Amino acid sequence: MYGQFEKRGFGVAGVSIDPPSSNRAMVEKLGLPFPLLSDPRGDLIKSLGLWNEGEGVSEPAIVVLDGSGEVRHLYSGGSDFSDRPTNEDLLEVLDGVEPGGEPGDGGPAVRVFAEEAENDTVRPEKPAMTLDALRPYYLGAHFTSVALQKKLDDGAKETVAAYQGLVNEYGEALRETARRAS
Repeated sequence: MYGQFEKRGFGVAGVSIDPPSSNRAMVEKLGLPFPLLSDPRGDLIKSLGLWNEGEGVSEPAIVVLDGSGEVRHLYSGGSDFSDRPTNEDLLEVLDGVEPGGEPGDGGPAVRVFAEEAENDTVRPEKPAMTLDALRPYYLGAHFTSVALQKKLDDGAKETVAAYQGLVNEYGEALRETARRAS
């Protein structure tokens, strides 16, 4: 999938509230071809309206920027951490955005220095979920969608089936990632 982004002229970066050392370890463990950036207090995340106050983390989101740094598309899964657009939907969005443009002169609106990124997280007591912890999450989401699908009318069943497909896709990606990491 990453190659499809590059082919369209886009780069990828993840943003989390975890410190740089944790993000580096995650990149290495998962073999990610892109960086994970640290937003320890959630300043950038909050400025985009993506902060989940109850969990003290970002909502799962995809933010597409053009070359000038302007937000051209923002997708949030809200409090559902498995709600993501399909790969096809995301590529369709990218096809509609020009990746070019020059960065603005004002500099970044959010700036975090290395020491503060490493030591000043908003949730020091909550480490990032491990691959092992994600397995039951996606399994639970799958079986919940199976149970719901049996109780709903046809229109809602289609929506749940699409969600179930997405959950299964992420579950398979999780299994593949775990295989590569071991």
